[in-house]
Amino acid sequence: MATVRIKKAREQEAHFGLYRTSVGGSQSIFVRRKVGEPTDYMHTKSRKLKRQRDNLTLASQHYANLTPSQKAITRRHIEEVEFIASHGKTDIKLLQGRQLFISKEIHSLATTQKQTVLPYELCIMLVDENLSPLEGILWLRHLKGSEWLEVGKEELATGSWLFSETPRGQAAYRPYGEAVGYFDPLTPETQELSEDEIRAYHYHKLLLTVDSEILEPVGVGDITQLLASDTIHWLMVKREDAGFIPPNGGGMWGWFTGDYVYKTWWPPYEQADLYHFTHPQFAAQHIYKLAVHFVAGRDTYPYGTARTILKTHGYTYYGQLQHPPCWKQSYVQDYPLNPQTNKVWTREEVQSLQAGICLEKEGSWGVVMCDHLYIKLHYI
Repeated sequence: MATVRIKKAREQEAHFGLYRTSVGGSQSIFVRRKVGEPTDYMHTKSRKLKRQRDNLTLASQHYANLTPSQKAITRRHIEEVEFIASHGKTDIKLLQGRQLFISKEIHSLATTQKQTVLPYELCIMLVDENLSPLEGILWLRHLKGSEWLEVGKEELATGSWLFSETPRGQAAYRPYGEAVGYFDPLTPETQELSEDEIRAYHYHKLLLTVDSEILEPVGVGDITQLLASDTIHWLMVKREDAGFIPPNGGGMWGWFTGDYVYKTWWPPYEQADLYHFTHPQFAAQHIYKLAVHFVAGRDTYPYGTARTILKTHGYTYYGQLQHPPCWKQSYVQDYPLNPQTNKVWTREEVQSLQAGICLEKEGSWGVVMCDHLYIKLHYI
């Protein structure tokens, strides 16, 4: 047994001494010791104590490298630890802040040879579409088992939220924000970010509140049966630009000019066009009505019908028959619910939706046409 000699009291008020715990005899903790008390640091040739000193050095360095917010959180932590006071007698010491952190760090280094795994410290900004900070509230939740738990937060400045205790290795993460006059397009029920995604997530965008949004044709869909004044059918109905030259003299019909799709009397049955549309920029999950607007008309020869057609979930659905007058007229077909699910529209359904126009021409001459077609989403 080495002899301990106290030659001179240490200059500092106190230092850390290392002890083994009574639990299995393999764990290591530390306690605060006063100057002048016997210390294990006098055993300079002990390999075990050298490892303990090295672990203490690494633990101290780890604490020194913590961010100010991490140190502030650490100072609030208090726990009881067990140690051998003297002659194998076990005692309890209440440790807090730096002492507690270093104690746990030493234990981790001694048992796993790895440093303590700290939570992620994430800073996420609540911003508008132009990345300007918004005055509002931002939440971050993580999935633990089957329960969504909220991560503690602190607002550093307007729009800048710090989540210093974000746990690692969770199944999913969900940020969600609120600000006056804005809404979050990513509601908690519709998003799940992975661990890598949340680590790279720096800006949470909110959008201005709107009552409605227009979706325009961007491509041909699964059905292309109508005739068109040019080869690209969806461009023919993107804008209302068709003109009409009325009949002159004793003629029975005039004719259309510009861009449009149309149907003649042959073949003698209804035909349709389907189109793809731009995706909604706002919160499609808040839709209370989807409306298909179209402009249809005919020449002066009588008879002809027009109605909308939708394709969703692989099925087609038709709107109410309209009888366009001579020249042209605007119509609206409302779809408050998805006709296939009979439920409110979801963002995914709107993104995959195809819509278009069905036309039928009765008689041997003239045409029925569609000049313009678009979708209008009405939000709650």
